[in-house]
Amino acid sequence: MLSLLDDCEQEKEEIQIIPMIDIMLFLLTFFILYTLNVFPMLFQNLKLPVSSTLETTQVKDPIKIYINKDGDIETEKVGKGVEALRKYLSGISNPGDLVVVLIADKDARTQNLISVIDVLKERGVSKIAIAGDQK
Repeated sequence: MLSLLDDCEQEKEEIQIIPMIDIMLFLLTFFILYTLNVFPMLFQNLKLPVSSTLETTQVKDPIKIYINKDGDIETEKVGKGVEALRKYLSGISNPGDLVVVLIADKDARTQNLISVIDVLKERGVSKIAIAGDQK
């Protein structure tokens, strides 16, 4: 009887942590890759206005504001709506150094574009670009 008791004590259950770590790393990788590609995919259906005098410049780390034809305004790092943009800009100490790129659908109402520009100007942002396609 004593030997049976000793055998049971020696066979303790163990938690296998290696498979759990593998699953967690897979989930982490999946969510990182998903969030990196979420915003460009949300606004792929935007049709940019065309211009024959379009200038191309490379800007480092701009804030991109998307305006679709329904008037929805979304900022990549901030959220949805003009109020979210206003709140974000009020927390920035030097908004004059920000570069903002407005990416508006060609069928978007001009009033939505002007509303965003007004908020940017109110908060002191002076470097504003409007995205377009070359004619």
